[in-house]
Amino acid sequence: MRISKSFVVIVWLLIWVTSSFAQFTTDKRLIEEHMRFSGEKKFNRWDIMLGYGPNIYFTDFTDYLIIPDGKWHFSPSVALSYQLVPALAIDFRYMQGDMQQNGIHHHYDGNFLEFTGAARFYINQMINTPGPVNDKWNFYVNVGFGLQALRNRVYKNTDNQVLHASDVEGKSADGGYFVFGYDKNDPYKKISRERELVLPVGVGVLYRINRSFDLGIESNIHYGLEDNLDGILSGATNDSYWHTTINISYKIGKKNKRHSKWTYRTYGFNIFGNKRKDPLEDEVNQFERMVQQQAGILRLQIDSVITEEKSTRIYRADNTFPIYFMPGGATFKDYENQVTMAQVAVLLRKHADWSLQIVGFADKAESNPDYISKKRADTVMQYLIDHYGVDKKRMQTSAMGAREQLTVEGSNKIQGRIHVDRRADIILIKPKVEAGQ
Repeated sequence: MRISKSFVVIVWLLIWVTSSFAQFTTDKRLIEEHMRFSGEKKFNRWDIMLGYGPNIYFTDFTDYLIIPDGKWHFSPSVALSYQLVPALAIDFRYMQGDMQQNGIHHHYDGNFLEFTGAARFYINQMINTPGPVNDKWNFYVNVGFGLQALRNRVYKNTDNQVLHASDVEGKSADGGYFVFGYDKNDPYKKISRERELVLPVGVGVLYRINRSFDLGIESNIHYGLEDNLDGILSGATNDSYWHTTINISYKIGKKNKRHSKWTYRTYGFNIFGNKRKDPLEDEVNQFERMVQQQAGILRLQIDSVITEEKSTRIYRADNTFPIYFMPGGATFKDYENQVTMAQVAVLLRKHADWSLQIVGFADKAESNPDYISKKRADTVMQYLIDHYGVDKKRMQTSAMGAREQLTVEGSNKIQGRIHVDRRADIILIKPKVEAGQ
């Protein structure tokens, strides 16, 4: 078992290093709003996994280091999984299999059923830049606890008869036959299966095929807490086995939503999806309130009215609603943005003749600011359509890129105020409003 334990440790470290290195590439992607995890949003959480693969047994009969040179035994398995948060899932598993090994003087033959519960920890969801690697890979570690129900018999190699205590200890021995799950006085009469506790520990990797299916490989060592698997109670170590499967998972739920394990936990949230305290948060929030009052005035320098054909665009503090985004993409900064968009939707329902212009902005330091600013404006429009049923015909979008920055060079950037340029302004358009109103 020393070899198998070392193997698990090496594989686990390799996956950790690989996923950590690859994870640095995910921040360069544009993470869209439907990919970002937050506690107030709904994602699919259930999936069912079917697997099939070999069992390699480590018992008192084992005469190999890792790979057996005799007959291989394969087992099916099924798991029902519930995703608590992107970094953690709970599995309920069932598997069964045959078992057989040959020793110098004896061999055993039998089968087992196993029921376990396990916690699945997603490694790449627990580091500094959490999320699926390249939006396609998830790496995880399993730790579980369960019950194994087995039935086996130990045979003599000389005549293939079931081994009796008298064959080992002499004719006066009265221990019955070496069996579990059979009557010790009648080795072919079935009784209740022998039960023992088992601890499965392992690693796995998932590849996202699409929103319905994942393909995976998983490898677990199942440590028995007793020495019953091979039917020899006087063995030197407790019995265990190594089970590796190729599996396919079906993600249960609506196909227009992502599964929670394939979402991204953005900056400011812990592994449980709860918001963390940001040292700049108070300062930024204070500055946001100031910008909400002054955004329209700052951008045009005056509180003015611009008349275009039959509509009038009002740039005032009470008609301009800024929506803020995380750096480098179109992910909403926090829950307050959704409250702001809900307020806008209420106004549109009250005033059927009002419409919106949504103007996207980007910070000068962001790569491809024209594309990002357009994506931010489109994200706001799509959110209003999906969540509040706002008619697309009532909205227009435009992109300013890194033009018309609200921040200035110097101290503002050092204090984190550059955040206000990562936004989209929602501007109410009222029909035929007289100048000066």
